[in-house]
Amino acid sequence: MSKRAKLQYKACTKCKLLVEPEVEVCPNCGSRNFSTDWEGMIIIIDPEKSEIAKLIGASKSGKYAIKVR
Repeated sequence: MSKRAKLQYKACTKCKLLVEPEVEVCPNCGSRNFSTDWEGMIIIIDPEKSEIAKLIGASKSGKYAIKVR
């Protein structure tokens, strides 16, 4: 992933959802803790049918970080 794409998002440290930098509260879990130090991206389109979504515990569609520090 390019550094440019990475700078456009920050990751929730609780659920790993990727959000825009101006977001203050995670729309997925309600956490206010975010990190800009993350790696990899998973895009979940249909969490009910996705085995990956079940594996990472994603209940909503969206972009998720694979690793968050």
